[in-house]
Amino acid sequence: MKKSLLFSYLLALAAFSSIAAMPPQAALCVSCHQANGKGLANLAPSIAGKPAAYLSTQVQHFKDGNRVSPIMQPMAMMLDDAGIKATSDWFANLEADLPNNPAFRGEKSPLGMPTGERLAYQGDWQRNLPSCVSCHGPEGVGVGELFPRIAGQHADYIQSQLQAWQSGNRKGDTNGLMASVANKLTAEEISAVASYFATVGAK
Repeated sequence: MKKSLLFSYLLALAAFSSIAAMPPQAALCVSCHQANGKGLANLAPSIAGKPAAYLSTQVQHFKDGNRVSPIMQPMAMMLDDAGIKATSDWFANLEADLPNNPAFRGEKSPLGMPTGERLAYQGDWQRNLPSCVSCHGPEGVGVGELFPRIAGQHADYIQSQLQAWQSGNRKGDTNGLMASVANKLTAEEISAVASYFATVGAK
C-alpha cells in the first residue's frame, strides 16, 4: 500500500514539475493540447516530443495563412517570435508515446496487409505513391524537422490534414510533396492510413 502511494506521489510530482516549468505563453496551448502535449481526439493533435523547429514552423504557417484553422490562427497571432520559441521548446521536451521496436520498411511482408498498413509500408508505385514510412521513418516515428511523428497521432487529425492537403487549405510542404501524396489517395485510403498510424505506439 505504501509503495503504491509513493509511486502515485512521484507520478504527480513529475507532472507538477513539468507544468511548473511551462512558459506562460504555453497556457494558451494546453487547454487543447493538454499539459502532457498529447492532445485530445476530435480537438487537438499530439505535439509532445516533436522537434521544436517543426512546431515553430507550423505556428508560423498558421500566422501567414499556409494553414487554416479557426482555432489555431487566432492563437498563433497572439504569440510573438519569443513566445513561439519558448512554447515550441517546451512541448518538444515532453515525452511522446512511441513504438518500442519500430519495424523498418522491408521487414514486413506486404502479403495480407490491411490497406492502411500496406500503404504505410509499401505505398503504391503503380500510382507513384511512396510509402509513408519512406519519409516519416519506421512506423511513423518521425525524421528530423521536416517529417513529423505520426505514430500514435489521433486518427481524426491525420485524416483532416490529408484532406486539407487535398483541398489546398494546408500549404508550406517542401516541393509540394504532401499535397502530391494526398491527392493520390481515396477517401477510404485516407481513413485506413489514419486508423493504422493512430494505433502505432498507443498506450
